[in-house]
Amino acid sequence: MLTPGIPVPALKIDTVAHGSFDLDVDKGENGTLVIQYRGLHCPICIRQMAEVEAALDDFAALGVEVIMITTDPAERATQAADKAGASRLRVGHSLPLSAARDDWGLNISIKREGSAEPALFAEPGHFYIAPDRTLYYAWQQTTPFGRPSMSDIAGGLKFTLGNNYPARGTYTGPL
Repeated sequence: MLTPGIPVPALKIDTVAHGSFDLDVDKGENGTLVIQYRGLHCPICIRQMAEVEAALDDFAALGVEVIMITTDPAERATQAADKAGASRLRVGHSLPLSAARDDWGLNISIKREGSAEPALFAEPGHFYIAPDRTLYYAWQQTTPFGRPSMSDIAGGLKFTLGNNYPARGTYTGPL
């Protein structure tokens, strides 16, 4: 289980149009926002990708690097980025399902009969990672619905960074 204040797993992933991404190298001055999306089959993901693309300048002003990643292979990730009109956003692909579940704590779903979904895919997750590669914030979902807006995330990060607000949910002791 990922815990705020504890280092997250390494993340090295190829992207659609921006070479490879390495969380240890390609982080922003104030950290990195990693957004896992379900894949090409998900219209909510395509809308979110367009929203993230439109908000890149807001995150850059905060010193936060942004990448969206998927378990989809390169061809499907490229199609998703094209559908969303995402040209500046780093879109990582081919995250192994085992890494999605075991390293990042994402839920894995099985294809619905008759759908365009892949046989298995990871459900959404949002992770804000501090520059020292510790988790600050995680939002993981079991469905495509109800994702946080980019303006809410950017506003929360602006408050966090401006007020030195500590990560919450860090207690792991006995209950």
